[in-house]
Formats: sequence, structure tokens, C-alpha cells
Amino acid sequence: MTVHIEPLAPDWYEQKAAVQSRTWRELNEGNIPQEIVDAITPEFALDLTRRHADDPSQPTLVAVDGGRVVGFVELLATPREPMDRPGAAELASLYVLASHHGRGIGRMLVEAGSKAVGNERLALWVAGFNEHAQGFYRRMGFRFTGLTQDEDFGRSLEMINY
Repeated sequence: MTVHIEPLAPDWYEQKAAVQSRTWRELNEGNIPQEIVDAITPEFALDLTRRHADDPSQPTLVAVDGGRVVGFVELLATPREPMDRPGAAELASLYVLASHHGRGIGRMLVEAGSKAVGNERLALWVAGFNEHAQGFYRRMGFRFTGLTQDEDFGRSLEMINY
């Protein structure tokens, strides 16, 4: 099958939410408190998806393989605090099913997301324990800025690609 990237449309909401819940669980189980892992149910993710779907400053794209959503990227035109990166957009979420890792889908989503938000300068936070994602972002040209923040689930690292 050929993977293609497209803007999130209502037909994809439930599949995107299922991927969000599943990848959240796969990544975080055993790394953060279980009650936080358990909070991102498919229903919770669907509610978030619907609430953000119509905001043009928050583009969401999905990766589709054989009629199934296998990943997604969410961006923000303006980064949230405490990020202080004038002129950058925020790569807020990037998740790809583990079964589809290593196929270039993450790269496709980041590149298409950058175009969708209209900004090649991206900043993001990545969980300190997520060495796989940190390596991916470094291969994509991002670098660690030295800034960290503590969240409910531990330390996060700021990375930028400019």
C-alpha cells in the first residue's frame, strides 16, 4: 500500500482518535503515572479532535495507508508558553503506529505539516524518556535548545529545527 498524507476530515475523526489513544498508551505505559495514561481514551481523543478540527491555526494531518489512519501530526501557528520562539510554529503532536515506524511516515507528516501551517521553523517539546523520538527529531534537523520543563509526567525537552 502507498501511504498518503491529507488534512483531517470528519471521515477520519474516529480513526485518528483511536490512533491517538493507542500510540499514547504504547509510548507512555510504564513511563508516566498510569492514571495519566488511562485518561487518553478513544472517547477523550475524539472529543479533542472535534474541538480542534475547525481551527485554521491548528492544522491536523493524517497519514492514511490502505484506507486506515496510521499516524497524525498536529501543529499550532503560534507556540504555547513557555516556548518563546518568535517566528516559529509548534509541532504539538506527532504519532505513528509502532507497526508503521521506519517507513518515512513521520518525516512525511512533519514536512506536510510544516507546509500546512505555512512555516518551516518548528519548535516542539518531547518527553525526556522518549529517546526514539529525540533521535528522530535530530535526524530531521532539530536540535535540543537546553530548555526543559517539568510536567505531570516528567521532564520534557525543547527542540527546534532552526
